[in-house]
Amino acid sequence: MSAGITLEIAEQAMLWYLELTEPQASEETRVACRNWRQAHPLHEQAWQRAENLGRRMGDMRQHRPLVSETLAAGGAARRRALKQLALLLMAGGGTWGVRQSGVLQPMLADYHSGVGEQRTLALAGDIRVELNTDSAIDVELSREARRIELLRGEILVTLGQDGQDRRLRVETAQGAISAGYGRVSVRQRDGYSQVALLQGEARVEPRNASPRALALGERVNFTAGEIFTRRGSDADLAWTQGMIVADGQRLADFLQELSRYRRGHLGCDPALADLRVSGTYPLDDSDRVLAAVARTLRLDVRAMTRYWVTLQPGTTRV
Repeated sequence: MSAGITLEIAEQAMLWYLELTEPQASEETRVACRNWRQAHPLHEQAWQRAENLGRRMGDMRQHRPLVSETLAAGGAARRRALKQLALLLMAGGGTWGVRQSGVLQPMLADYHSGVGEQRTLALAGDIRVELNTDSAIDVELSREARRIELLRGEILVTLGQDGQDRRLRVETAQGAISAGYGRVSVRQRDGYSQVALLQGEARVEPRNASPRALALGERVNFTAGEIFTRRGSDADLAWTQGMIVADGQRLADFLQELSRYRRGHLGCDPALADLRVSGTYPLDDSDRVLAAVARTLRLDVRAMTRYWVTLQPGTTRV
C-alpha cells in the first residue's frame, strides 16, 4: 500500500474543510479539526492541499448542492457526493497524486465498495467475490489469466474448480495467493497482507520469498519477504453477515476495527484502551454500536462533531 495520503485521509480533510466553510461552524468543530490535523503529518498535508484546492476553485459555495449532499447524514447520496468531490480534487490539480496514492483508486478500480458498504459480485468462471467496507479490486478473467488484484480493503473469494484446471491469483502489494478452488479471505493491511483458507486449497506466494501451501483453516500474515502464522477465528468474517464480533477484545482495538465502517475519527480516552469488549453488533448503525458498548462499560460518548467521536470515562463509572 502507498505510504502517502489515502482515500480516507483525503475525504476526511475535505469533510473538515467543508464543515469549516459552513457559517455555523462552532469552536468545537475548529478544535476537533485542529486535533485531527495534529494527529498525523499526513493529516496536515491533506489539509493544506484541501485549502489550496479551495483557493484555486474560488468559492466552494458554487458547488452548494454537492456540498449539502456531502454534509447530509449518511446514505448513498452522501457517498456519491464524496466521490464527486474526490474527482473535483483531482481536477483542481495533480497534487493529490495518481491512482496508487489511493485517492482515485476506488473510482478507477473495476469494482469497489464505499465506507460502511458490503458488496457481492458474481464473476465469470464460477467466481464469487464479497467486498468488505472501503475495498477496491481489479479483475482479469481471460484465456491468458485469472487474476484479482486487491487494491485496498478486504475480500472473500469463493471459486469452483475450473474445468481447464486453471488457478486464480489474488494479488496484493506484498505478493499473491494462488488458489485452485474453495474459499479464501484476503485483507490488505499497511505493509502486509492477511490470508485465511476456509475451504479448498491455496498457497501464499510472497514477492521475495518461497511460496508455501496453506493448511485448511490456516490464517497467516505475509510481507514481501516472510510469512507469519496468526491467530484468528470465524468471527473475522462476521462482516459477511453484516456484523462485527468481539470476544474479550481491547476497547482501543475494537474501536479501530469499527472505525473502518464510518468516516472520521473514532477513539477513546487512553486510560480506557485496555477495557474488554464482548458482543455481536450490527454494522449498519455504528452509532448504535457505540451506544451499546458505552452503556455496557458505563462510558460516555462524546461527539465534538459527527466526524470526531471519543469514548470517555462515564460520570457514573466507579
